[in-house]
Amino acid sequence: MNVANREKSLARRLAVPVIVGAVSGFAATLLFLNLVDGEGARSLGRSREIAGVVGVLYLLIAIGVGVGIASPRVGARFLNVEDADELREQRLMLGYSCVAMAALSGALFVLVLAEPLGPIGGGIAAAGAIGFLLLANVLGLIQARHTDELQRAMSRDSVASAFYLLFIVGGGWALLAHCGLVGAPAPLDWLTMFAVFLLVGCFWQVARRGLLVRGPN
Repeated sequence: MNVANREKSLARRLAVPVIVGAVSGFAATLLFLNLVDGEGARSLGRSREIAGVVGVLYLLIAIGVGVGIASPRVGARFLNVEDADELREQRLMLGYSCVAMAALSGALFVLVLAEPLGPIGGGIAAAGAIGFLLLANVLGLIQARHTDELQRAMSRDSVASAFYLLFIVGGGWALLAHCGLVGAPAPLDWLTMFAVFLLVGCFWQVARRGLLVRGPN
């Protein structure tokens, strides 16, 4: 009976974030793809479109965390926390993380819209992307001061997982391209893979510690 109740509680807890995430992600991706079909950014190509979709994903996560910070009671319903009090306690750390993710999203968007296919000049796009990436890194370092030992360990392991994924997938892709078997990855593809694998590494390290779904039973 307790197992059945626990499974029902888990299903209910998963339902809200999964549904909200799927609907908002689908809508935001459609909006982005419609925008890049406009006159100022026609035929961006697959690499730029994929990078843009990843940027949308980062932005959605940043917005979700931002909503949770602004309203812990609402955020506790869809964020992976025990309760609203945990959001209040970690508000500063999550705030840095939220802005850092938005900055990484901004870097991808700027690069997606860079010349020659986009409307933003190359020099401006490079300066903007570098600025966003530096901001994300600085905020990440500041955020680390407000994390506990478990969070620091998960952060280190997440980065390590992202590196291995980048080496295996990106390195394998480059190897096959060097042998003339596939097309070579574009420069933007490397940045996109890093962003994607960083998220994958985070989810993997959280899941392997049994923390993917938390909250009251």
